[in-house]
Amino acid sequence: MEQLSALARQMDVDILVSGHTHTFHAQELEGRFFLNPGTATGAWSGSFSTEAIPSFALLDVQGPIVTTYVYQLIEGEVRVEKIEYRKPLEVHPMTPRPPPPQVASPTISSPPKDTVW
Repeated sequence: MEQLSALARQMDVDILVSGHTHTFHAQELEGRFFLNPGTATGAWSGSFSTEAIPSFALLDVQGPIVTTYVYQLIEGEVRVEKIEYRKPLEVHPMTPRPPPPQVASPTISSPPKDTVW
């Protein structure tokens, strides 16, 4: 994950989709979303002693919200998992801010002449 995280920072991306391991993996780290959809065919990768699980992912991008639907074939059944990533919203320093709510100010009488504030 360290290398993928460095790559995502270098590319300045919010979502990094990678592959080659033939194993599904999804993780949010340092405000970024990392996705390896796995292997659609269930092809053996040679690097793991377990059998590869056929899987693929669909991403529904709606502005700062990305919903990932992961489809896996497990024991002859298709299972679907839903993962949601929300990009942290950044406020630009020049973005106008709404005015603060107006609060009635209390009436302050003038202090006696000998009083120090």
